[in-house]
Amino acid sequence: MVSFAMLKLPSEEKEKYCSENVNGPLVRSRRSPGGLPGGVSELSHEEAEKRLNNSLEKLATGDGPTYRLSKIYTATTQVVAGSLTKINCDLVDADGKEERCDVEIWSRPWLSDGTEVTINCPDKELIKQRHSRSALEYAEKKTHKKSNHHNLNKVEHLFAKFQIKFKRNYHTTMEKQMRFRIFKQNLQLIEELNRNEQGSAKYGITEFADMTSPEYKQRTGLWQRDPQKAASNPKAEIPNIDLPKEFDWREKGVKNQGNCGSCWAFSVTGNIEGLHAVRTGVLEQYSEQELLDCDTSDSACNGGLPDNAFEAIEKIGGLELESDYPYHARKDQCHFNSTKIHVKVKGHVDLPKNETAIAQWLIANGPISIGINANAMQFYRGGVSHPWHILCSSKNLDHGVLIVGYGVSDYPMFKKTLPYWIVKNSWGKKWGEQGYYRVYRGDNTCGVSEMSSSAVLDDY
Repeated sequence: MVSFAMLKLPSEEKEKYCSENVNGPLVRSRRSPGGLPGGVSELSHEEAEKRLNNSLEKLATGDGPTYRLSKIYTATTQVVAGSLTKINCDLVDADGKEERCDVEIWSRPWLSDGTEVTINCPDKELIKQRHSRSALEYAEKKTHKKSNHHNLNKVEHLFAKFQIKFKRNYHTTMEKQMRFRIFKQNLQLIEELNRNEQGSAKYGITEFADMTSPEYKQRTGLWQRDPQKAASNPKAEIPNIDLPKEFDWREKGVKNQGNCGSCWAFSVTGNIEGLHAVRTGVLEQYSEQELLDCDTSDSACNGGLPDNAFEAIEKIGGLELESDYPYHARKDQCHFNSTKIHVKVKGHVDLPKNETAIAQWLIANGPISIGINANAMQFYRGGVSHPWHILCSSKNLDHGVLIVGYGVSDYPMFKKTLPYWIVKNSWGKKWGEQGYYRVYRGDNTCGVSEMSSSAVLDDY
């Protein structure tokens, strides 16, 4: 801005003043992009990280894709109709693939869904989605009646999308209203999990979002162990080997137990499939349905225990292939055919409650059957899950799964390292990270080291 003092200068001095200021650094600085109205300005990485993580969390919590931030290269902000943030960064998707992507966050806070996020990664389709305040804020924000009505509409919109995505057809208006109330309550749980997450996991709307806790538990089905009986179980011999940074037994796809509490059967067959593959080099798929029908110690879709299942397989005589005895997600008459046995078991062993020992045994022998607290799994969308112990007690084990590997996620920007287990679930590929769950390794998160065991194969 030209000083009024210039007007009092002699003409030759006015010319000098203009040369040095009006056409000099003063005007040049005003004409730089960041100094112009609507110009582009650099954004601190700290603020860019905050904006990006907030948008990624909102997308994952709703119906969007799951990404986590790895590294920021450049970040700018610009005043448009609202504000436009552009970030060039490395993002990691739900499959663990890292790509350099361009992200735009266009924020118009005066609109109800006024934040538009565009994610452009070279090997993926362009993603463009809108979000507003969190789903919990939609349901819980207490303002004037119009705002309350509007927030309720937002939750109803999420619920409508949920019904379409997961093919929910409620039989009566009363049932639909009940499911909507449960859905709204579960949005609060999702927000609580995200707010208290110590790792990198994102929690959001999944196929279980309209279920009560007891209904969800029916999809798990792990019984509690009798401590006295478990104390007499044979103990595994742990090999004294050095651990690599990462290890992974994954080969075959994930199965789906359906609406049946048969997790214990999938955990056991997965363990035996892995042991047999390590021994023979051939990965076969064994029948969970055989256990549902023929294991009289467990209760099929009403739950079971790996210890019982290992003993039942030994008593029955072995396992058939899944192709010979396919899965129906319900208990039927036992029609075991001894001529179709593909693997035999001669007992089982318990592993120590020590995560280093579990990793050593995993490398030497194969995937491990474990019990876990599935609280954090109900709304898991991806990342390394590390909830506070108060939210996921190590003592309340209710789900049987399979440890198939481990690894470490490094976050140099945040000076953070997250060691994790790779857990194979039995809820299909649409759940979690293509059917898998990464859970923090090292502090018995959700009881991951509390009940680990394995079959002992017979020389068949």
